[in-house]
Amino acid sequence: MSTSSMNIPTDLSADKFTLGARAGSWVGKLTGIGVITLVAMAGVGLSSGDLAEASRFWHAYLAAYMFVTSIAIGAMIFVLLQNVTSAGWSVTVRRIAELITMTFPLLGVLALPLVYNVWFGHGELFLWSDTHSELLKGNPGLVHLIEAKSGYLNKTFFTVRMGVYFLSWILVSRWAFNTSLKQDQTGDPLLTNKLKKFSAPAIPLMALTLTFFSLDLLMSLDPAWFSTIFGVYYFAGGFGAFMALLGILSKKLGEEGILKGFVRDEHYHDIGKLTFAFVMFWGYIAFSQYILIWYANIPEETAWYLERSHMPWARVEVLFVLKFIVPFLGLMSRHMKRVPGRMVIFGSWMLLMQLYDMFFLVLPSHATNLHALGATEAAHDFGVFPIGIPELFCTLGMVLVFAGGIARAFSKHSILAVRDPRMTETMTFHNP
Repeated sequence: MSTSSMNIPTDLSADKFTLGARAGSWVGKLTGIGVITLVAMAGVGLSSGDLAEASRFWHAYLAAYMFVTSIAIGAMIFVLLQNVTSAGWSVTVRRIAELITMTFPLLGVLALPLVYNVWFGHGELFLWSDTHSELLKGNPGLVHLIEAKSGYLNKTFFTVRMGVYFLSWILVSRWAFNTSLKQDQTGDPLLTNKLKKFSAPAIPLMALTLTFFSLDLLMSLDPAWFSTIFGVYYFAGGFGAFMALLGILSKKLGEEGILKGFVRDEHYHDIGKLTFAFVMFWGYIAFSQYILIWYANIPEETAWYLERSHMPWARVEVLFVLKFIVPFLGLMSRHMKRVPGRMVIFGSWMLLMQLYDMFFLVLPSHATNLHALGATEAAHDFGVFPIGIPELFCTLGMVLVFAGGIARAFSKHSILAVRDPRMTETMTFHNP
C-alpha cells in the first residue's frame, strides 16, 4: 500500500515538526517566573530564622520537586519500554517523551538545594542529616536509631548517590535521544535495533536508581520507617502521571497543527489504556503496602501511617478514593479513552492527584520533625491546615521551571520521529 493512500503526509521534514519560536518565546518567561517564585519562597521561609518556617519551606520544595521529577522518570521509562518492545503504535508520540527526558540536567540543578540542606541544614528536612543538633538531645532513642543507619544515611554517601542518579539518567536519556535524532537525519532502520539493544539493560538501571532515589528523598524523611515496595509505589505514580501528561500534550500539539493527522483516536485509546493500567497498578501497590503493614502491626512501620491518619487532609482512604477509584471509574469505558477532550480532563485530574500524593508522602514529616525537634505547637498548627502559600507557590514555581525546560526542548527539536521505519504501522493500526 502506498504512503499517500494511507493518508500519511509526504512532507516529513523535521523542521516542520518543531515549535521553534512559538515555544522558544515561552522558555524565558516560564523559567524566569518559576525561579523568581522559588527564590521568593526560599527568602520568606529561610530569612526569618524560624525553625518551623524553614522546615515548611523545605518540605514544600521537596514535594514539588518529587512531583515533577516523577514525570520525567516516567517519560524515560516509557521511552525505554517502547524501544525494547519495538512498539509501533507509539512512534508519533514517543518523541514527546524523549523531549521531556531532556529536563534531567535541569532537575539535577534543582536538586542542589536539597543537597545543600543535607550539608548545612539543622535536621529540619532530614533528621538524619544533623544528629548532633541541640534540638535532638531530648530524643536519644531517635538519635540512636539514626546513628545505627549512618553507614547509608550520611552526607557524603547521599551526595555521591545523587550524583550517580542524575549522571545515569542524563547519559541514558541523552544517548537514546541523540540516536533517535540521528535516525531523523539518516532514516537508518538499524538504529531502531540499536536502540532496542541499548534499552534492555537500561531498564533495570532505571529501576534500581529510581528506587534508591525515592528511598533517599522520600522514605528517609522518617529514618525509622521502611517499605520494601516504596520504589515501585513512586514509579507507578510517576508513570501514570506521565501518561496523563502525554495525553494532554498530544491533544495540544494536534491543535497547534504540529501533530495534526499523526495522533489519531487509536493513539489516544492506547494512551488511555496505559493510563488506566497504571491507575490500577498504583492502586494495587498502594493497597498492598498498606495492608501488609497494617496486618503485621510492627510499631516501626505502623507509625508512618498513624501520622497520616490523625491529619484530616492526609488520610489513606481519601488518597485511595481520589487517586484510584475516581480515575478507575472514569477511564474504564473504551469510549472515554478515545475522546481527547475527556482524556485531558482525567489527565489533569491524575496530575493533580500525583501532586496530592507527594504532599501526602512529604508534608506530614514536617509536623513529625517539629515534634522531634521540640516545636510541638507549630507542628499542631501545621497539621490542621498544611497546604497554604509555601506549598502552592513552591509547586507553581517548580512546575513553571519544569515547563520552561520542556518548552526549550520543544523549540529546538522535531516533535515527531519523522523517519522511524514504523511510521506506516503507527498510522494504520487499529484497536480491536
